Amino acid sequence: MARAGFERGFNQSYLQGVKSGHAMGNHRTGYAGGLTDGTANMDKLQDPVLLAHANTHCPFYFWNADNVTLSGTNVTAVTNLLGTQFNPLFEPSAPTITVNGDPLYVPQAVNNNRAAITFDANDSIGVFNDTTANKNLTLSSEMTLMLVCRVDTASTIMFSKTDETSFPGTGTSGDLIVRTDANKNFQVTYLGGVYSGFNYDEFTTNDPKVRSNQWVILTIKAQTKRPNGRGSEIEIYVNGTRDQRDTGIPTLIGFDLDTFQNRYIQFGNGSSLTGGGNSIAAGLITGYWINESQQIRLENYFRDYYGTKF
Repeated sequence: MARAGFERGFNQSYLQGVKSGHAMGNHRTGYAGGLTDGTANMDKLQDPVLLAHANTHCPFYFWNADNVTLSGTNVTAVTNLLGTQFNPLFEPSAPTITVNGDPLYVPQAVNNNRAAITFDANDSIGVFNDTTANKNLTLSSEMTLMLVCRVDTASTIMFSKTDETSFPGTGTSGDLIVRTDANKNFQVTYLGGVYSGFNYDEFTTNDPKVRSNQWVILTIKAQTKRPNGRGSEIEIYVNGTRDQRDTGIPTLIGFDLDTFQNRYIQFGNGSSLTGGGNSIAAGLITGYWINESQQIRLENYFRDYYGTKF
């Protein structure tokens, strides 16, 4: 929340209320102003849809819960907002997002304004075993994931890029899964080479906002190379702040191949994995490692769209 905005809003409402004889009358205006005051610097903002003409730097998937098809309160279809503007590697349209199960649509879930989707253990949305290489990142050695999400349930799954029925299982190079641990932290596991069995790194965030059921922007950048040694293959951010704490599993050695291998991209829960229960308001995936400037601009877009200072 924007503390300065709240203070200005409440001070002004108090003065207006005293003058009008209703001392508490305009506090609601101050509250609303404080919520959105200073949410983003508008000249440092990037709408992901406008990246659709950027060819290889175009996002692959960009969706939010405000653009879905419903049957009652259940989501039956999710719109890829890149639409026909999508044009990486000569594809004429954006990849289709498939719905598994019956995710629950929750209106006004974020800041009493925008919608979200809640996933149970049988629900997921994404691309499942699509063999078109430029729809599943198998031509890429880099990716960036952004989620506007809230941790509602401990020890569950929020995102997976793996076709395993249990994780990490035998795995393939570049498998990535985002879970919540018993303390409602984000737990991110990333597979490296599969020379004999598997090896992987696992990181757990240590941000109190995650555990207190607040909406956050989670940004994960991953690549199948290690340009600056161990740890440089992945970076994890909560609300724009790098928050990466190693949980003591330093087994990732390297990668078998230069590009991602599996063909599954799943929000909410894996198609075979179980344990949903969390809420996601928006998801974005690019086929490259976004730089710091792009990250700020994209995160500011979500701050502005949801009207809150994540």
